[in-house]
Amino acid sequence: MDVRKGKLEYTFGLYLNADSRRVFGREGADILEAVEKRGSIAAAARELDVSYRLAWKRLICMGEALRQPLVVTRRGTTPSARKKGGGGTTLTPVTQMLLKEFRETEQLIRLTLSKRNTPSKLDHGFQRR
Repeated sequence: MDVRKGKLEYTFGLYLNADSRRVFGREGADILEAVEKRGSIAAAARELDVSYRLAWKRLICMGEALRQPLVVTRRGTTPSARKKGGGGTTLTPVTQMLLKEFRETEQLIRLTLSKRNTPSKLDHGFQRR
C-alpha cells in the first residue's frame, strides 16, 4: 500500500428548509439563479446542462416545499411573439430574497472555513487509492 500525505479540508452542504421540508440547496439555488439571469426555464436548463423537465420538476418541488410558487411564468401571446421573447419566467420577490440570503449565508460559511483551512494544524497522513 502506498501511503501519501494528503490535505484534509472542510466542506459543507447548506439547505433551506421550511417546516422540516427541504426547499433548496446549492443545486436548487443554481437553477433559480439561472432562471433569474436568463428569464427562461429552458435557457436556464441549457446553461446548467440539465433537461427542461428536470429544471421544471425541481422548481415545482421547491415551490411545494415552500407552499408557494417560486417563479412566475408568462406565456407569449402568439407563436411568433414567443420566438421574439414574448414569454418568460421571473422569480417572485420572496424567492429573490430567499436566494439572496442563501447565497450570503453560503459565502459566510465559505469565509469561515477558509480561515481555518484544515481540521487540524498538524499534518495528517491518509491513504489514497
